[in-house]
Amino acid sequence: MKIHKPFIVVLSLCAALVSPHSKALDAPVGVRPCCAFGQDLKTELLGVPIPFFSVENIVDASRLGKHIYNDGSQNVIASLLGLGDESNGLIYTVKGGFIDTAHVRDTADFTYYLYQQIYQHLGSDYRITLPTELRKRFIRLNKSKQTLTYRERQAISIELAALLAFRLAQWHEIAQWFGYESIVGFPELVSAFSPEDLYSNMLGAITAKQVLEQQPDLSPSDFSQAMTDAFNDQLQQLGSVSAEETKRHIQQLNGQWWDHNTRLPQKWVVLKRDYQLGLTRYPNGVKNGIPLSLSTQLSNGDNNSMWAELYLHNVGNEETFNALPHELKNNMVWQPAQFQQLANFAKQQDHKERGKSTQVVKEKVSKYSLTTNYL
Repeated sequence: MKIHKPFIVVLSLCAALVSPHSKALDAPVGVRPCCAFGQDLKTELLGVPIPFFSVENIVDASRLGKHIYNDGSQNVIASLLGLGDESNGLIYTVKGGFIDTAHVRDTADFTYYLYQQIYQHLGSDYRITLPTELRKRFIRLNKSKQTLTYRERQAISIELAALLAFRLAQWHEIAQWFGYESIVGFPELVSAFSPEDLYSNMLGAITAKQVLEQQPDLSPSDFSQAMTDAFNDQLQQLGSVSAEETKRHIQQLNGQWWDHNTRLPQKWVVLKRDYQLGLTRYPNGVKNGIPLSLSTQLSNGDNNSMWAELYLHNVGNEETFNALPHELKNNMVWQPAQFQQLANFAKQQDHKERGKSTQVVKEKVSKYSLTTNYL
């Protein structure tokens, strides 16, 4: 049978548009179990103190282990005891403040996953459906007649993936405050809007973005290795310190950011929160820190909403949102445009509950930025 050259060209172009990993790739499952801010945190179960057990929460940068794609499904106890393939916890850095390595890795994994899906379907009418977190989450890709080169398609897909992975992290903080539980029976109010969370999430999005910009065709295992190396480089650039030094910095904030007399999972183990959800993240707990930034404007000048956006649909029985203002509560669909309103509501309610501000105080920041490559 004679095969015409135009047919071969068309077939090759179609193959180039399909990532070799997109169809077989599983979406990240759950989140890595870590970390309420503090150290040697006491615990209770159903209001009863658990003696002789505390949560350390600290990890040394040299003992993080290899990044494992989709490691959020590993056993909770194994993670907390450091028995998993990864070790996660809090690391203090002189330029980035406290880094929660689990948040970094979770958002990095979502960036990689979304890139595989977006690259394959960019420009078509397509929906990426994700597990429900209080509301049904999906990313809608819009149909477009724009003609993109191979490099343009890659660049836009990577930028969208990093931004939308961070949007998912923003929503997760909101969902935690409103009562979402990754594991049924274990409330996560203590973790909502923790001062180090979203800076860590954005570090993960930016690190994965940089990895993919340099090596866009990585398999999950190769991505894991590249993230291991890139994350270590980022921590060095931010000036990570020893585990003992991290403990010292956390102890200095006892009574300000956290309370060692309150037991997990009580909400007010963590006393200060960061309710500001902007796309420029400033590190808390450090002076002259390095800001991180993502943008809704893509490198080709388009706004991300022209290509893809996150939607959160009402799934019914939303008693958890009953106290919201009517204009928010009655909105069947939320998008990132509503996120700051939801965070502001949480801030106001926490202020009422505590009788004082729970917003962490912002420090001066550096003029430098980690949006440039780590290499």
